[in-house]
Amino acid sequence: MRTLSTLSLFIPFVVLLSGCPVWTDSTTSCVGAGCHPPGECIFDSDCSSGYVCSDAGTCTPATPIPGCTTDGDCASGEACLAGTCTTTSTCSIDGDCASGEVCDFRGSCVTPAPGHCRTDADCSGTDVCVEDQCTAPSDTCQFNYQCGAARACVNRGCTDICGSDTDCASGETCQSGFCRTTATCTRTSQCTASESCVDTRCLPGCTTSTDCAAGETCAADGFCRPDRTPSPFCSIDSDCASGSVCRDGACRIPCPTGLDSQCMGFDSQLPICGADSLCHSRNETSPECAVQADCTAGNSCIDGVCR
Repeated sequence: MRTLSTLSLFIPFVVLLSGCPVWTDSTTSCVGAGCHPPGECIFDSDCSSGYVCSDAGTCTPATPIPGCTTDGDCASGEACLAGTCTTTSTCSIDGDCASGEVCDFRGSCVTPAPGHCRTDADCSGTDVCVEDQCTAPSDTCQFNYQCGAARACVNRGCTDICGSDTDCASGETCQSGFCRTTATCTRTSQCTASESCVDTRCLPGCTTSTDCAAGETCAADGFCRPDRTPSPFCSIDSDCASGSVCRDGACRIPCPTGLDSQCMGFDSQLPICGADSLCHSRNETSPECAVQADCTAGNSCIDGVCR
């Protein structure tokens, strides 16, 4: 019969072994829950960093799950669906793709995001395509005066006037004095580490516009794009020089006589006295275009003039 002192020594040893395996070889002893021989596993936590426990019970290198934020992160013949590069059809034109899909810049059939466009024809109603997004006319421009200082209206979007590429936002270069969209990529691997290939351009990702550089805005697709929104130069008459009035966000010179000569005496760039008795430019009173489609191939609609 065991004495109390003997039992007091035995009980902790029994509790220690209860419900857990013991494995021993000539070099290693293991006692405890989840114990296993070296190189074998039950849970991922049994393996070293960068390894996972396979169905066979061995530690194997972890394989990263392919991730993507835009189609440009994927190879040609793939589309980014729910954060994963997924096989799709290759194409040369939209007609090569299934209904509801378009042939993108990588030659892959993709389903365009809501509101995404390449031309005005992709938009419904009176919306026009500005910065790859269908945009209400009220958020677009036709003339330079609607864009504020140092910007011009190019194809319904307010665009920076530039002297070099450094004056332009991400995905743009300076062409003929205006910052214009420029194709620079077909894959994200061609962009810097902080950018993705979006609609042929390397663009940085964002959550809010504060993540973007000056002159850019965080667009609906989560990338910093050039801000094309009109920006009024004035809101009240006192914002303008003496003798001018604020109308539709622009400072205008009155011409109460109704004569063009009165306007010419003030500003030769605003030589027409309009029906509102204010001085206007010739293209404002007789515009050649409102959208790029109004111009011949290769030309843009700039300040209401095809050039």
